[in-house]
Amino acid sequence: MVRISDLEKAVTAKTILITIMHANNEVGTIQSIEEIAKLARERGIIMHTDTAQSVSKIPTDVNVLGVDLLSIAGHKLYAPKGVSVLYIRRGCQVEKFMHGAGHEQGRRAGTENVLGIVGLGKACEIAKRDKDVKK
Repeated sequence: MVRISDLEKAVTAKTILITIMHANNEVGTIQSIEEIAKLARERGIIMHTDTAQSVSKIPTDVNVLGVDLLSIAGHKLYAPKGVSVLYIRRGCQVEKFMHGAGHEQGRRAGTENVLGIVGLGKACEIAKRDKDVKK
């Protein structure tokens, strides 16, 4: 588990990003992302969480978690391998990571994987449906 007191000590004036795995599939920890995101926000630091192991299993609402960036690995919820999501909160500035054409709102070059994106969308829809049924 990430201790907030340890994180507070580790953060410096040069810290620009905190990134924490939401849930760990090997040891079972579920991090207190809301609390960590609050600390990041108070210090003007961008907060990212990797929800590969938690999405579709436990709540991962970006507004509840309070994160600026959130990533999802599609294959972890039965979408095609190689497709993923990076949620970017409106107003959060990220640099282009693939130069060339202006896909993905000018963030990257290359042809989008439409089949993979549709597959991930459907996988998310099914995961939400199945989660709602279990309640």
